[in-house]
Amino acid sequence: MFIFSHMRSRSSVLSHILGSNPGIRGYSELQLSYSGYMSLIKMRFLLFKDLKCRLRDKYLLDKILANHLLFSDKVFEIAKPKVIFLLREPQSTIRSIIHMGYIINEEWYKNPLNAIDYYCARLSGLEEYSRKIAGNYFFIESDDLVDNTKYILDGLTKWLSLKEPLDKKYSIFRNTGKPGYGDPSGRIKSGILEKTEGYPDIKIPPEVLKRGEDSYKKCRDALLKGMF
Repeated sequence: MFIFSHMRSRSSVLSHILGSNPGIRGYSELQLSYSGYMSLIKMRFLLFKDLKCRLRDKYLLDKILANHLLFSDKVFEIAKPKVIFLLREPQSTIRSIIHMGYIINEEWYKNPLNAIDYYCARLSGLEEYSRKIAGNYFFIESDDLVDNTKYILDGLTKWLSLKEPLDKKYSIFRNTGKPGYGDPSGRIKSGILEKTEGYPDIKIPPEVLKRGEDSYKKCRDALLKGMF
């Protein structure tokens, strides 16, 4: 199972919710490209190394948030994975990327031009994957995850045929909150999905936001169209 998304989309909290279910193993970014069968073996090895638990007959979860982490057509054919697309609107995303730059003290993330370049390129990548999968996926708009939590989690539970329902309360794992594995902020360690106010004090240039809004609409429309 894979989450195809972008940075600061709430993918960390979603993957923790999924990974806390007895039917799913995985909660973080493995930072893998998937080129063939051996990539899937490596995925299994990394999950076992981290979780030290039984993987057989469970969904194995990773999330792909960057275009340089490739996912080949061959892996789609071999694994026939369940794929979740998660998309967040640009203003909240860019503000969150910039805020993360201050948390980890990384200049690249603090620059709104870098953030929007990444966001627009990644959304183009998500569009391409949606065409390859041709509707066989579950699409979540990030705001719905917090505004309509029960509806989304009930839908995912049914789509994945899980024996136990997904819950907004989740487990804390060994690498939860560590840079490189997902959300590095303290909020991910709360153990529950909650809506936050974001970072309204962070200002984004109008021309930057417009680029993001155009990319968001194009990607969202493609994901919705691909489901029908």
